Amino acid sequence: MDGENAHIAELIDRRDLLLVTGKGGTGKSTVVAALALLSARRRGRAVAAEVSANPRLAGLVGNGTVRSVNIDLEKAVAPALGRLTGMPAIAAAVVRNRALLSFIRTSPAVREMILLDELRDLVERSARERTPVVLDLPATGHALSFLDTPRAVRRMLRVGPLAQIARRAEELLLDRNRTGLVAVALPEELPVNETIELVRRARDMGLGSEVVVVNQVPVSPVHEGDHDLLDAVSEHGGLALERFAQTARDESRGAVRAREQVERLRASLPVRVVELPRYAAPEPAECARLVAEALAT
Repeated sequence: MDGENAHIAELIDRRDLLLVTGKGGTGKSTVVAALALLSARRRGRAVAAEVSANPRLAGLVGNGTVRSVNIDLEKAVAPALGRLTGMPAIAAAVVRNRALLSFIRTSPAVREMILLDELRDLVERSARERTPVVLDLPATGHALSFLDTPRAVRRMLRVGPLAQIARRAEELLLDRNRTGLVAVALPEELPVNETIELVRRARDMGLGSEVVVVNQVPVSPVHEGDHDLLDAVSEHGGLALERFAQTARDESRGAVRAREQVERLRASLPVRVVELPRYAAPEPAECARLVAEALAT
């Protein structure tokens, strides 16, 4: 295992919670599934969790040692109130009130604090069994807002149930011995820019951000010294070979541009940068398995 991937293994071995986010379209859910699979391999089992109206992790992990969990708001309300009041039966009766449920659905701070408390409870229960939780967060901007909710609530409220939930959530999120943030990027200018901003803002918030996974890094189909050969093929090989040579040149230029973005990311942030190649797996679950294998070597 090389130095960068060894750092992934260290995160998995020592943290109770891995938070994973990135710009939309970077493949972060696949990376979540891969981290959960690798966590289960190293620690016996793992939880792959998401907060989504359209859960998809169950179809990605496909492994009996990884349990997929979707943290659903309406299912989380009663347990969260039960934990706060110490009276689960009364809390269950309260949440059957339609007006209260409507208020929770339409109040971002209340909604997200309940989700965070359900996440915290999941992590605490899993930690007692030495099982790590890998959370698929929303895309970058929403993820930062979601994770910053406890601090915003504690600024407004010093006492009361929401302040209590915020304090407990913040203690977990900001504990760098228990929680780590993994950012997922592509080797392109805009995703790299967004990732740099994400990591900097996360650190300002006190979150432990140590690893960036750059997904789908292309490899040049030719070596630098082979360009003269491509020129000769293009000039003397006919139309078909000319098209082949041009495609090879284009892919080679794309790989060079991608390498420049990866190196810019490395130069901009004091974090470990882990590179993943492109995979052409026919099924999402197979792609997650291949990524897990890449992270393990």
